[in-house]
Amino acid sequence: MADAVTAHALNSRFPTRMEFKGEQGQPIAGLVNYTFDETVHDDMADVYLRYQPDYACFVAIDVETGAILNITSFIKADEKWDNLVMRSDYPAASVFKMVTAAAGLDLGKVTPSSVIPFNGKSTTLYKKQVLSHEKTKWTRSPTFKESFAKSVNPVFGRLGVKQIGADNLRLYAHKFGFGEALQSDFHLPPSTLGLAMEDEWEVAEAASGYTRDITLSPIHAAQIAAIVANDGKMVTPYMVDSVVSNDGHVLYRAQHQNSSTPVITEKTAASLRSLMTETTRIGSARKSFRGLDRYKVYNNMEIGGKTGSLTGLSPRGRHDWFVGYAEKDGRRVAYASLIVNKEKWYVRSAYVARQFIYHYFTERMQDDVEMASAAAAE
Repeated sequence: MADAVTAHALNSRFPTRMEFKGEQGQPIAGLVNYTFDETVHDDMADVYLRYQPDYACFVAIDVETGAILNITSFIKADEKWDNLVMRSDYPAASVFKMVTAAAGLDLGKVTPSSVIPFNGKSTTLYKKQVLSHEKTKWTRSPTFKESFAKSVNPVFGRLGVKQIGADNLRLYAHKFGFGEALQSDFHLPPSTLGLAMEDEWEVAEAASGYTRDITLSPIHAAQIAAIVANDGKMVTPYMVDSVVSNDGHVLYRAQHQNSSTPVITEKTAASLRSLMTETTRIGSARKSFRGLDRYKVYNNMEIGGKTGSLTGLSPRGRHDWFVGYAEKDGRRVAYASLIVNKEKWYVRSAYVARQFIYHYFTERMQDDVEMASAAAAE
C-alpha cells in the first residue's frame, strides 16, 4: 500500500478509492479513509492564498496516535514541483538545535538554567567564538533556556564541541530519525546528517544547525516535535486510517505504531518543552505569538517551538522554519511550518503555525460544545 499512497501523495492527490497489492501480492481495491482534517486543510490553504509566499508547506500530527492531521503544499508561481511536504532536502538550520539540546539535557551536560557564555553576535558562528573563547568585558552569559529561545549559535557550537562531542551528537541524531527510513504507510526519503563531524568545527556547525549539510523533511520535523510533546516516546506518522471494500469489509486498519521505548527521558522532554515555550514567549518567535490573551481559544494553552532560518537551493531562497507543538485540555498536536521566499517576505512560518493552532483548537472547542449539547438532549 505504501507505494500507492506515496505515488498519489507526491502529486498532492489523495483519492477516496485506491488499488494496491496486499501483503501476499493480491490486488486490493477499496474506499480509503485518510487521517486528514479537511476543515483545517481548507483553513491552511486560505492562509497561503491570503499571504502568497513563494513556496510553503505545513504538516500537523496527532501526538497521541501519530495520525497526520494536515498536509498542505503551496507554490505561488506556475512551477512544477512534487508535493513540498514529501521532500527531505531542506536545510534543517536551527531546528537541529532541538537535537543538540536533547542530547545535552539527556546526557546531563546542561540544564535549562545552565550558563554558557559567548562573545560576538548571537547569529554568527566563527571559530574564535567557539574554539578559542575568552572571557572579556563584552562577554554575554545567558541561561541555556534563553540561548535556545533566541537561537544563539555560538552557545550551541560550544555545547556541541566542549560537552556533547561528535559521537553523542551523531547518536542522538539517529535516535531522532536522521538517516533512518520511516516505517509507515508511505515512503519518505530520510533526513540526512551530511556532516562527518571529523573535526571540532564540523561538530560546531552541526550542533548549531549552521550548515546546509543537515537536511530535514517537514513530516520528520513534525515527528521530532511530537516526540518531545509525547514525553520523549517515539511517534510514527501515518496517513491512512482504514481501507474498506465495496461490501463494507475492513481490508486495512491502521495500527498505532507509537513505541513505549523512549527516544529521550521524560524529564529531558519536559525540560525541552520548557525551552520551546520560551521561544514563543521571549525568543525568536515572540512577535508571531503576541496578543494571545485577546483570544479565548488560547486560554490555558501551552505552545512551544523552534525557529530555523537558512538559505537553501531546492527551492532556491530563504528557508524559514517553525517546528513545535500545542497542548490544551489533554489534546496535543505537533506541527512543522516551512516558508521559502526568493526575495520579499510575505508571512513568517511561526505566524502560519499560530493560524493553524487557532483554527485547529477552535474547531475542537466547537466539537466539544456540540457533543455536550447532544449528550444533554439524550
